[in-house]
Amino acid sequence: MENVSNRSDLHSVPTTCRLDDIAEFERNTVVTFGVFDGIHIGHQTVINTLLKRATEHQLMSVLIGFYPHPLAFLAPERCPPLLTPLSTRLEILQQLGIDKIIILNFDAQIAAMSPEYFVERVLLEKCRARHVVVGYACQFGKDRAGNAEKLAELAKVHPFEVTVVPPTEIEGAPVHSTRIREALTRGDLKRGSQLLGRYYSLIGNVIPGDGRGKQIGFPTANINTQQQVCPPNGVYAIRAKLEAQQLDGVLNIGVRPTFDGTTVQIESHFFDFDETIYGKSVEIFLIDKIRHERKFPNPEALIQQIQRDINAAKKILAETNPLPERLR
Repeated sequence: MENVSNRSDLHSVPTTCRLDDIAEFERNTVVTFGVFDGIHIGHQTVINTLLKRATEHQLMSVLIGFYPHPLAFLAPERCPPLLTPLSTRLEILQQLGIDKIIILNFDAQIAAMSPEYFVERVLLEKCRARHVVVGYACQFGKDRAGNAEKLAELAKVHPFEVTVVPPTEIEGAPVHSTRIREALTRGDLKRGSQLLGRYYSLIGNVIPGDGRGKQIGFPTANINTQQQVCPPNGVYAIRAKLEAQQLDGVLNIGVRPTFDGTTVQIESHFFDFDETIYGKSVEIFLIDKIRHERKFPNPEALIQQIQRDINAAKKILAETNPLPERLR
């Protein structure tokens, strides 16, 4: 099984691999490791340091990503929702110029490793690490017994060096995935995007709905986003990536109270677009929130409000730059 990706083969997402599937490298490396959910600006600082050390010491740069999130294996009831699905993480990482990316399946074998064994078996034996770059808050090994200080201790008895990257701070607080989830959950898109370094996006396949949007003159694509962080119910101005197309539109997150709905749905209406796209993957970038969800006295009042929402979204998007290739 192919398990190590490089810059040329990341367009096809590799499956996760087990430790025994990794062939030993032929060159010495500089390695970083972690979950990297979000690839936020703190992660990017760690990765930039990785690339800098690789250049300085003429080493191959390697990133080990754990998937699924360790808590999904250890304590599913406490596992946080995702910021970025695996495919999106890899697409973003591709743009950062890392030589090799390993997506290591977080399973019982990895969970049981002591910090010492992780360093010896994974970093040294498999990856031939001569330098390790980690963030200030890194944790690894069984019961999260390993941290940056422990890694520095192990470097004294093994042939590798360590760089610990200090926190990237915004307004006096470190950037981390939990802080981004909290911002998005309370609807602070501006803060979430600032910490991510790009617009937050929801990613999923288009699934059939009940056709009500089309009936009232605004056909919608229902998106199945599964386990991602979802902002509060409401209407949002969006840009979307659908295969090679970039689309503008509005997104409704909510239960559709005007029609006495009870289940949260994510429905997007794309401007000047009427193709059938069931089953296709779409990425929705949340640019700004227009209003909260509310119940209207009748469908006609809702139709009038939707048109106002569309006008508001078009004004917002006209003042917003197009999406760059990445990082978005």
